[in-house]
Amino acid sequence: MTDLAKTSKPLSVVAKICYGFGGVGYDVLWIVFGAYTSIFLVDVAQMPPLFATSIIFGSRIVDIFCNVVMGPLIDRTSTRWGKTKPWIVVSTLFMTVTNALIWYVPDVGTNGRLAWYIILYTVMVLAWSGFAIAYRAILMFLSDDSSERDSVIMYRAMFNVVGAVVGTAMHGQILASYRRSEHDPCDNVTYSANSSTNASEDGPSLEMTRTGYMISSATLCCLLMLSLTAIVFGTTERKDISATSGGERGQNILRTAMTVLSFRPNMYFLLAYFFIQVPLSIGHGSIALYVQYSLDLEDQIENVFLVFMASSAIAVPIIGWVVSKLGKRISYVCFELAAIPVYIGFQFIPNGSFSVYAVTVGVGFTALAQFLIPWLMVSDIIEDCYLQTGERLDTPFIAIFLSTNSLAITVGLITATVGLEIGGYKLGSCTQPDMVGSALRILVSTCTPVLAFVGVVFAWRYPITEERQKEIIEAINKRKLSTKSQPDDIQRNGSLSNMNGKALLPEETSTSSRPEGLKEEDKLLSSELDLSVLLDCRESEV
Repeated sequence: MTDLAKTSKPLSVVAKICYGFGGVGYDVLWIVFGAYTSIFLVDVAQMPPLFATSIIFGSRIVDIFCNVVMGPLIDRTSTRWGKTKPWIVVSTLFMTVTNALIWYVPDVGTNGRLAWYIILYTVMVLAWSGFAIAYRAILMFLSDDSSERDSVIMYRAMFNVVGAVVGTAMHGQILASYRRSEHDPCDNVTYSANSSTNASEDGPSLEMTRTGYMISSATLCCLLMLSLTAIVFGTTERKDISATSGGERGQNILRTAMTVLSFRPNMYFLLAYFFIQVPLSIGHGSIALYVQYSLDLEDQIENVFLVFMASSAIAVPIIGWVVSKLGKRISYVCFELAAIPVYIGFQFIPNGSFSVYAVTVGVGFTALAQFLIPWLMVSDIIEDCYLQTGERLDTPFIAIFLSTNSLAITVGLITATVGLEIGGYKLGSCTQPDMVGSALRILVSTCTPVLAFVGVVFAWRYPITEERQKEIIEAINKRKLSTKSQPDDIQRNGSLSNMNGKALLPEETSTSSRPEGLKEEDKLLSSELDLSVLLDCRESEV
């Protein structure tokens, strides 16, 4: 039997590069958005921590539920450009416009800004969801070879980290050039809980910081449009694959979601991913606040992010090598076990110490593994479900996975802002009470390792081992080869049947006028049979 990989045309390097670069704008925006949301809302937009929590929570809850609905909608889309590209284009345009507005601080009062940011953040996360689901789904439609898809994922990972390093450095340097303390340093250097005269951040310094965010926003908008051009014109969706996705067309959306959620490998995977992603989201959302208030290194925030992304870039080939040697499940568990002592290390970094960079390198290595390996595992889950149920539910699986991701990010970001409230954050003050730094330190060093360990337990129970993965690939290849051979057999048998039918009963044009017994005989006719004998049999039967 011919190997399926040899019968399928491999993806070109140009297509892999275009797919990888197509997600760079989204990735950079996601990193900047996740890392600077909390500090922007409370320090720049001057929103109370509980208001910032309401903005994050409200927009993310809408996103979580819309993911479940948006996946089947994308799956039911049918246009001349395919299922996914219309969603990619529309979502990117919404992200671009919303990104240009979301870093602007309108002068409409606290309640007005609350409504402004809730609306914009909701639109942003919905556009994110539309792009993320379509962008991940088109990967399944680029090739039917799992090894080709894994190769595309590695290209994406390289572009993700390299683009994120460049984007983070660009955003950080723009903000650093407009840093508040360089233009108008805060007057108050101490904090008194009973004092009502603490210096405010309002004034020229705050306006300069806001200007820096707006300039960075314009740069990110340009990057989003370049990425859109690459994914639209550099990749081709194979309609022979996408046409089989979605299972039964009349199937209820709720029933589809239940099928995905109740699939046993996916249950363990989602639980593991959630408990592993929450600590990462807590660290991602709190790191800027932690560096500023726990370590008193405000001028090092951008450099810490840059080190984080650079270490992730270096980790790509290492992660690929480990996965090739240990497999996806074992590698996922090992990297997460390595992350636990790194999380604990945040507790022991002295105030003002540059040892934070050493811990940040460790976080960068493990964080990329927590991002990359799950996407490799999702492909196996989709194929396993296809074997067991006979339905291809690519987009619903990706939508449910992204809903879990959104839920984990929501919990992480909310936890970060709640930590500020517990610590007694004073809105508009240049300095904060020591309790704020202590609360953030406990948050990133105590809660995160506990949650990560729970995720490791579920990941260890994940049933798709390397042996099972090989069985899935072999079964999928056999099924595709058998499906490919069926049309040839049908065409060959049909031509013989037509030829014999004409020789036997040239005057008959309708099968309905034939006796019932003759229908099965027609299927047995062959050009090598003695037609006179068959005619005698037919007459005796009539």
